[in-house]
Amino acid sequence: MNLLFDSIHDTWMIIPLLYITYCILEIFERKENTDDSLFFSLQKYGPLFGSLLGLLPQCGFSILASMLYLQRNITLGTLLAVMIATSDEAIPVLISNPALFPSLIKLLVSKFVIAVAVGYFVDLILVPKQKIIHFENLEEQEEDEEENNNACPCCYIQYPLPISALLRTLKIYGFIFITTLLLSILIETIGIHNLETILLSNSTFQPLITALFGFIPNCAITVVLAQLYSISGISFGSLLAGLITNAGLGLVCLIRYGASKKDMIHIFGILYITAVVSGILFILI
Repeated sequence: MNLLFDSIHDTWMIIPLLYITYCILEIFERKENTDDSLFFSLQKYGPLFGSLLGLLPQCGFSILASMLYLQRNITLGTLLAVMIATSDEAIPVLISNPALFPSLIKLLVSKFVIAVAVGYFVDLILVPKQKIIHFENLEEQEEDEEENNNACPCCYIQYPLPISALLRTLKIYGFIFITTLLLSILIETIGIHNLETILLSNSTFQPLITALFGFIPNCAITVVLAQLYSISGISFGSLLAGLITNAGLGLVCLIRYGASKKDMIHIFGILYITAVVSGILFILI
């Protein structure tokens, strides 16, 4: 019971900040596009625009990028840029804790730079001369975008904005509360030193574990990673590694809609290597 009440005490104050954050996100997510600048920008500016788009905490963008890649409307570098830049629910969690604001800025800047660099490296060096099909039927692309946005499991566009934002707040708060409680029980049961051993705390190789952990296709994973970082269970480099590989449901869409084994090996391999190398570099510096 003490652990339960401690978890409530440690987390309930983030609810107002989460709600405000989701209200702002809902305003942008519900804004109807009157043109197709999003699609054209992804083709024209590639990894640069993809990295900026991926920074927005919306899992629908990784889904959209995956579908566009399968249709050969964007390059592999652009797809990877979106996925690397995506942090999903980790951003609202970090925003809700003012003490972590510096880490949030550092995370966003780092992910943007890494996403742009990897995206252009893939397009210019690893896989040059990719065949891109330019949009010929804009109505079909708009239908695809709407379908992908509706596929987002964290969104409730069927409800008014205040209610949708409240539902998302309660859902993520539930993840945060359960994570906090379970971590407290885990620490109490096995001891902080044993937990640090399991997570390779203070080890340069911790990103090897968190990068694998990040591949789990669920927004709750980003919440767990952010919570572990907030209690110093993992380093910033390890947090970065886990969030680089966590591309939301984008990877699931690639598998579901028939991406080739060669493409999947390339995507998983590049994401994992990028995550591990980036995480270890941040630990070393």
